[in-house]
Amino acid sequence: MTNDRRFKISRRALVASSVPLFLSGCITQRIDFFNVLLRSDRISSAEEEKAVLAKAWRTQTEDGRITVLCTRGTPYEQGYQQGVLLRDEVRKNLTYMYEKCIEKFRFKELFAEAYERQRPYIPETYIDEMHGLAHGARLELEVVHAIHALPEITEWGGKKRLVKVVKQMIRGEELGTTCSNLACSGASTADGKMYVVRILDWGLHRISKLHEHPLLHISVPDVGYASVNIGWMGFLGAVSGINERQITLGEMGAGDAPNEDMRGTPMPFLLREVLTKADSLADVRSIITGHTGTNKFVYLMSDGKTGNAEMYLRDRDSFTVAKMGEHLVVGKHELSPPPGVVYGGHYPERMAPAILENTGKITPDVLMKEMIPKFAMASNFQNVIYDPRALSGWVANAKNATERAAEQPYTYFDFGKILAEFRAKSIG
Repeated sequence: MTNDRRFKISRRALVASSVPLFLSGCITQRIDFFNVLLRSDRISSAEEEKAVLAKAWRTQTEDGRITVLCTRGTPYEQGYQQGVLLRDEVRKNLTYMYEKCIEKFRFKELFAEAYERQRPYIPETYIDEMHGLAHGARLELEVVHAIHALPEITEWGGKKRLVKVVKQMIRGEELGTTCSNLACSGASTADGKMYVVRILDWGLHRISKLHEHPLLHISVPDVGYASVNIGWMGFLGAVSGINERQITLGEMGAGDAPNEDMRGTPMPFLLREVLTKADSLADVRSIITGHTGTNKFVYLMSDGKTGNAEMYLRDRDSFTVAKMGEHLVVGKHELSPPPGVVYGGHYPERMAPAILENTGKITPDVLMKEMIPKFAMASNFQNVIYDPRALSGWVANAKNATERAAEQPYTYFDFGKILAEFRAKSIG
């Protein structure tokens, strides 16, 4: 008997055995047992799926520009909720990006190798969440893993020796993220409040459709703090966000250190750890130094409770801290901010005079219209302005491959308000 013949017989037998289940209502016709991508070992019936999905809520910002997804439960459940409730968008977003990355990098084995090196350092929480996302969206795990390995690949100094095409991914610029970050408070702002700016110059809108699928993902984990991940559908790692303890995220590349290595905690999952576990800047420092580093990054984190912000220069072997108003050397640049300010970015020669010129006058509107457009690179993909104490902010995304985020309208989001509404729904 051939293998094909045996498969046909076993398939018929399984269909026959499942008929009573259909009649009894234990499953519905929507569940397809022969779909190889429907492979959850944790959700085995329509009733179980319904209960998991009932924990989530999909809505949108008041201006209708950005989808808001609120999830709660175990990491697997939250990944599954996003996969199901945003299935079409997640599939379109991730598969398109994966295919374009394969075209550029030529070898999909690069992603498998990179993920395997990172895998031992990724907390199991996010392994489970990636499984849930893949199962809910009915996506291949290799696609989900590849997309989440990509940020570390693009910052890895070894990429120059491995794949020359990376430098061509952004015309005239290297894909390696530089970005810019700024925190200002006290006398530096017009109203004395602290505002924190996160400028993401990550040219992946040249080879992806991430900018067409923005997402505010509000996560309420079973263990840890609630947070909003300001990102894109299907991307579970964090590069921008704020948690309910008023801790904000900002990061940027800082050149290539000779000791860079893929064997460490990927930056986007490290920042998810910050969102989930940090109650203070001391916690942030502990989390960052407590994980094995990979590439050279600069982080700018703030705490709305205290009105303080700190910048960290981190590579695999060292960790440097600069507080507001303190001198910091980043590469060939010396940064000497005024009191109440800490900053860094690709164009420090533009940032320093603009900060001095606007000291005492800085507002979200000034940041949007006068300052960020001067700081952002041609690869400007996303900009976030945080009002940490109010648990709110503004976000703008690139419009297309040539129109950067700095010139697009900003969407206001009130994380605190949405979180309170979601928790009320959950209790109800």
